[in-house]
Amino acid sequence: GLKVENTYGITVEDYWKILDAQGGKCAICQRATGATKRLAVDHDHRVCQDHPPDKGCPRCVRGLLCYPCNHNLLGRYGIDALERAIGYLKEPPARRVLG
Repeated sequence: GLKVENTYGITVEDYWKILDAQGGKCAICQRATGATKRLAVDHDHRVCQDHPPDKGCPRCVRGLLCYPCNHNLLGRYGIDALERAIGYLKEPPARRVLG
């Protein structure tokens, strides 16, 4: 409980409220529940400049994510790449070429 409070400035109760608002699952994959490994508090590093990048505050907390979604998806790819991926899935280039 103290890590969440010291690192992100939210209470344990806030954590559970966020998890409840997300339906008890990772906000992105909707599969991970945190039963095996607690869901990570995700925060937007660009929102606040008044604390170290490894810390957060209630203003920059976005939600709770499993490790793969937080690190492999968001951490590795930015919003531009994710938007391209959505466009790719909706309108695959091969379909335009091949008909």
